[in-house]
Amino acid sequence: MKRFMHASYSRILLTIAFSLLITPLFGSVKLPPLISDNMMIQREKEIELWGNADAGELVTLLFLKRRYETVADQHGRWSLLLPPCAAGGPYTMKINDITLRNIMVGDVWIVSGQSNVDLPIYRVEDLYKELTDTLRKEKIRLLKVVNNTHIAGTEEELADTRWRVLAPENVSDFSALSYFLALDLYEKTGIPQGVIATSWGGTPIQSWIGEAYLKKYPHYYNEMLLTRNEIYVSQVNRAAQVAGRNWNELLYTLDPGVHEKWYATAYDDRQWQTIDQYDNGSWTHNEHGPFNGSYWFRQEIEVDATHAGEEALLRVGRLIDADSTYLNGVLVGTTGYQYPPRKYHIPAGLLKSGKNVITIRLIGGSNAAFIKDKPYKIVYSNGDEQPLSAHWKFRHGALMPHQRVQAISLQNIATACYNSMIWPLRHYPVSGVLWYQGESNTSRAKEYEMLLGDLMANWRESWNEPSLPFFIVQLPDYMPSTEIPSESGWVTLRESQRRATCNDRNAELVVGLGLGEWNDIHPLRKREMAERASLEIRKKIYGQPVIVTPRLVRGEISGNSVTLTFTDIVKGDADGRVYDVELS
Repeated sequence: MKRFMHASYSRILLTIAFSLLITPLFGSVKLPPLISDNMMIQREKEIELWGNADAGELVTLLFLKRRYETVADQHGRWSLLLPPCAAGGPYTMKINDITLRNIMVGDVWIVSGQSNVDLPIYRVEDLYKELTDTLRKEKIRLLKVVNNTHIAGTEEELADTRWRVLAPENVSDFSALSYFLALDLYEKTGIPQGVIATSWGGTPIQSWIGEAYLKKYPHYYNEMLLTRNEIYVSQVNRAAQVAGRNWNELLYTLDPGVHEKWYATAYDDRQWQTIDQYDNGSWTHNEHGPFNGSYWFRQEIEVDATHAGEEALLRVGRLIDADSTYLNGVLVGTTGYQYPPRKYHIPAGLLKSGKNVITIRLIGGSNAAFIKDKPYKIVYSNGDEQPLSAHWKFRHGALMPHQRVQAISLQNIATACYNSMIWPLRHYPVSGVLWYQGESNTSRAKEYEMLLGDLMANWRESWNEPSLPFFIVQLPDYMPSTEIPSESGWVTLRESQRRATCNDRNAELVVGLGLGEWNDIHPLRKREMAERASLEIRKKIYGQPVIVTPRLVRGEISGNSVTLTFTDIVKGDADGRVYDVELS
């Protein structure tokens, strides 16, 4: 009996082993982050899908009732080319044992640049709360490329990320510009829209260009070669880390406000001077000259009994540079750099009826400032607002030396973002690119025209699409206006952007003037900026009869007069006059 059972088991094992030899193993297929649930596939273009598997493994793909097969090469790589398909969905795709659900087919856009692309939905919720808090659009898909750098060469895949549906629970940290672009295009065309937001705050254009196109710029190319030395970068950054830690420790040790608790409600500040927060020239210097270190500000506010004890929001505008803000001796918020708006939650029970004390410890140099025309107030739970005074009790804290060692920010080095945040996208078909960048290149604005032309040529080569459309956002207004026109890096860079698009029949300029803020490099009207970009896209890509930006086509000089001819003119002012024109 035992002998019979042993023989039976042997036959069963042989049968299983034989079946494994002739049946494909589906367990080892791996897909890149771009190919996931909820993805948007570009319509009417061939679709390339790829991934990894065991060498020699059969890969079978089922999509739209059709079957596709390939075999992984000796390195385990595989790819499949699917025929173009029309807009539609949602669909399901099966790749061996992996099932991808809720796939749409429509138009896909890359939105790239620096911090004005990065700027997330939560930063603009005051303007667009009715949209961002409730809107759900199943036919709009969003993908945020995770920040990543690589100097030594290109990387094949993105850092881990996934497609998501446009819905309140998915958008808080997503690019506001990209969000509103997809929304407007979908509403105006009815075609499903997907956006891939790939951006990094503060990055210059050269970090988004590949190595081959940068050899003509030795000042950027040689810096890239230097930072390929990992030992050099490691030593500089280690020194900067140690220097920063020592600087902060010394600041803590020397700052009397920390040890004497100048933030305490009961602290006696009667000997402090009173200053106007906007007159920073009066408080950013001491008797020896410009001050660098910690600044302390205190202000008393009277809170009505009806608001005592309730939750509220403390808004402290925007500050240069880093702050720690206290209410009644309790830290309610801290921000480590100048750009974000200060919006600090006041927990229930902290506000008292009568006198309350707000204290700000500000760390900065002689450019420390309270930014004008930003909100400084308390917003109560019922919507009531109580403005803060512009006058504070003030005292210097610790006088500090300037930090001497700066870390190397690899994302700002030539090729760094291209290698890891653009090159891995090249197989994914798209409709076009929206590019919003330039703030970090205004100090060398004249070369921007050539750099922008090279970026467009480089990306078109990467996608193997010579006519890939680009839509370039021209930098909006920023900094105080002047009565007399003058040269500036911002003006020169805008002109470089205009020239680059004029020289490229597949590029269009999205005019940003009128949507900026004089006191903020990150203007918040991202919906309006996206709608301007949408106009250009709808005219060029969808052929819609929309009027966008007036364009100068001819200039004629006759005696003392100049005649300018424009296209795309909309009806002007009632008196027929033209204002704010500068000729050069």
